[in-house]
Amino acid sequence: MMQQDVLGGINMPFFTIFTPTYNRAYILPQLYQSLCMQTCKDFEWLIIDDGSKDNTYSLVEEWINKCKKFSIRYYAKENAGKPRAINDGVKKAKGKYFFMVDSDDRLKPDAIEKMRRWCQEIDEEEQIIGVGASRGYPNDEYIKGVAPHVNQAGWVDATNLERQKYNLDADMCEAYKIGVFKKFPMAEWKGEKFAPEQIALNEIALAGYKVRWHSEIIYICEYLNDGLTKGSKKLEKNNPMGYAMMYNHMLKYPNLSLKRKLYIAAQHIALSIYGHNPGYIWKSNQLKYTVLMLPIGVGLAIRRKRQLKEV
Repeated sequence: MMQQDVLGGINMPFFTIFTPTYNRAYILPQLYQSLCMQTCKDFEWLIIDDGSKDNTYSLVEEWINKCKKFSIRYYAKENAGKPRAINDGVKKAKGKYFFMVDSDDRLKPDAIEKMRRWCQEIDEEEQIIGVGASRGYPNDEYIKGVAPHVNQAGWVDATNLERQKYNLDADMCEAYKIGVFKKFPMAEWKGEKFAPEQIALNEIALAGYKVRWHSEIIYICEYLNDGLTKGSKKLEKNNPMGYAMMYNHMLKYPNLSLKRKLYIAAQHIALSIYGHNPGYIWKSNQLKYTVLMLPIGVGLAIRRKRQLKEV
């Protein structure tokens, strides 16, 4: 693993701004420029290069040599997928809070200043693991076209499992207390490169931790054709066990209707079979529903194979 490291006299920055990247040299400069423009520089920028074949290394090396405003640390590794990159980043982070910013996105100039103030407000709250804020398009519109439901102060305390209740699935960004966040690593399956982040984030929710979500847009994003969100079916085809883990984890959620539990159990079965790991079926978090839905799950696996063949 290659590394370039500039500490710039910072022993423990307030934030680790973490960016996993893969062949994004063509757009990464906009994020770098947005970091240079921050009104608060109490952060390090930690980049995990997940096997890029472009000129990402030389680009970041140039920034390391000339940037005096904040610390930049760069690690290059073999391509292993975003979840492993995040787990590597959490282990290497030196900040008090871990703030993920994707390589194709950027921050408003006062984003870190605001996040720092908001994080200080919840720093001593043991059951609040971090702070969230809204993402938006360059024209300042919310990603899903609607704002989160918040109080008069502009925020709401809620778990990741309560996001729909408060319209927080409108697309948010979060900064987590690193000491707690590292106890909940992203899910990984050997031989696959992706598993949904919601597995770890909802495990945090099941442990009782909340996030203080703010409605203000501080993070600007544009979904690109080479981004993860554009290829969900392909992701499922290439990482069936990552999704099988997601559905199995969903069986732990409280307050699900019977119909929803049966649907989830069937998906867990289907993806385990499609992923050539039928033994995982019996690691179900709700075995009674899994047994009940076994015939339907087998049928779904056959249909899934046919559907994903065309992807």
